[in-house]
Amino acid sequence: MKKVLSVILLAAMLCAICLMGAGCSKNDGSSKKGQLSVWVGEDLEELFTKMAKDYAQETGVPVHVFTYTGLTASDKLALDGPFGKGGDIYVQGGGGDLAKAVEQGLFLELSKEETQLETKYIGGSQQLMQYQGKLYGVPLGIETTALLYNKDLLPEFPETWEDLIAFARDYNNFGEGIKSKNQTFGLLIDYTNPYYTWAFNEAFGGYIFGQDENGAYDPTDLGIANDGSIAACGFIKNLLDEKTIPADMTITLMQSKFQSGKAAVILDGSWDLGNFRRAGINVGVAPIPEIPLGNGEYGTPITFCGGYGLAISSFSLNQEESKKFLEFATRDEYIIEYYEITGRIPSTVSSSTNEKILADDCLKGFYAQLENSYPQPAINELNAVWDPLTASTTSIYVNGEDIAATMKKVAEDIKANIELLKK
Repeated sequence: MKKVLSVILLAAMLCAICLMGAGCSKNDGSSKKGQLSVWVGEDLEELFTKMAKDYAQETGVPVHVFTYTGLTASDKLALDGPFGKGGDIYVQGGGGDLAKAVEQGLFLELSKEETQLETKYIGGSQQLMQYQGKLYGVPLGIETTALLYNKDLLPEFPETWEDLIAFARDYNNFGEGIKSKNQTFGLLIDYTNPYYTWAFNEAFGGYIFGQDENGAYDPTDLGIANDGSIAACGFIKNLLDEKTIPADMTITLMQSKFQSGKAAVILDGSWDLGNFRRAGINVGVAPIPEIPLGNGEYGTPITFCGGYGLAISSFSLNQEESKKFLEFATRDEYIIEYYEITGRIPSTVSSSTNEKILADDCLKGFYAQLENSYPQPAINELNAVWDPLTASTTSIYVNGEDIAATMKKVAEDIKANIELLKK
């Protein structure tokens, strides 16, 4: 009898916990009126469980946290949402993933004014959750490329591009192959990967897709083969020809050289900062200096940035309450903890002045670069760009083919690829 009573009491306690808003197996993660279901990756479960508890205490609205694996947030919502099984809020990536999700009608459009997009979030993150000029989420954390340097080899980062190049040339000792001893590298750039080098194209006036008056990308307007992009390729080729940067070295080998203390500066992403620190490198971060264009003029390198944010399901039964949760979840304390978990750069303006953030000199460098960055165009046609553009690096930098003719062919190949996407 006592055993039966114990089972009954245990069941009653579990039901009470469910009613109080804690996680419960009876809640399947779907949107239910009066409570929120938030879907996150496994690494964020602890953080969002803490948020859920704080939000429930402050507002009285229960929040349930669920994790997804093996699928992106938008893929899961695409399977669940139309059948009433989707949640309210999702941690969602920007760029192409967001574009695909919006085209499927998965996420709710948000007001830029109500979310305080232009005042609450740093410049580099404001475009992250936008598609065709409309906002579909708020940014949590972002990532970009910049110049990472070894402070033990280069205590003060050069103020100008010319000074950086002068240092690199003086510091370089390429040796006679990658197995040579006593090699040193002043500057490492993966010239074979347009993701890393496109900042130079932007500095010279190149672009991938043009934009209309509303900020929407126009895939018929290609800047791949314009004068700026051609000049940028010539600029990179000159770095190789004058042996300012080494050839025949993959990005992984470059990272290894930097991690082992053989390289002073590397153009790399914020995602690798932790690896270098764990290797014992005294890392500094600096934005890419302005590039000399000739005739005394300079251009600003504009890097790509990416990251993740919070989006509201268009199938949610709690859309207004979900908007309030987004505002709550992007308070500085949570944004900074998100950075500590993921390594992604905090997205809010106010968090950049937080004591912890101010103490991190590397973040200051990334913040500076983010002011001159933008997310990759969030349109499906971008998928037609990378293969031809990457192939051009071999044609130009390895085979020595004519730059203008090569980039013209790249543009033609991209147009052909875009037509294939329509079929």
